[in-house]
Amino acid sequence: MFKHRLWHNGILAILRGFNEQEAYDTVQALIEAGIFTIEVTSDSPNAWRVIDALKTREPRLVVGTGTVLDTETAREAIESGADFLFSPVVRPEVIQIAHRYGRMAIPGVMTPTEALLAMESGADIVKLFPAGSLGVNFLKELRGPFPYIPFIPTGGITAENAAAFIQAGAVAVGMGSALVKKDWLKTKNYAEITRLAKQIGQEISVAVL
Repeated sequence: MFKHRLWHNGILAILRGFNEQEAYDTVQALIEAGIFTIEVTSDSPNAWRVIDALKTREPRLVVGTGTVLDTETAREAIESGADFLFSPVVRPEVIQIAHRYGRMAIPGVMTPTEALLAMESGADIVKLFPAGSLGVNFLKELRGPFPYIPFIPTGGITAENAAAFIQAGAVAVGMGSALVKKDWLKTKNYAEITRLAKQIGQEISVAVL
């Protein structure tokens, strides 16, 4: 389910610091653009309640937890109903817990050594972070020795570079504030979120042709 949803659109939307209603309203705007894969970061206020509420109110979603740095957070995320665990680092014990409970594990890497360690530890997908700083060419070169690793670049992904990362070999991109802009949230301009998400989705579709 997770890979089907993610591969279909190519965008993982990252929500950080949203309350339940903000998250729900934002997700509705994203769904209109065809985005069904959502990450709620664990450092968000009431993150577990937000995840539970999203999955209860919108069963079509695949909702995971981000910024999972330890086993305690991993367990709490799984208990809240998280479908996957997203992390900026490689913690083999977090990957083990995810698999024990049938969840997907997506650890973060920024070097070839870390990428190999992630796969050897059982990663389902690998998060390339911070992708914006590393750049598109870095991903292209990393794909040389590791063509079998499914990468999701995250951190610094924008409307301007999302499609380029897909062309470079990414299976999807993770987008946060560049997709859901704070000004739009303050003014409840959810139509703009939908518009931008559709635009990026269309550019990604062209990139994979």
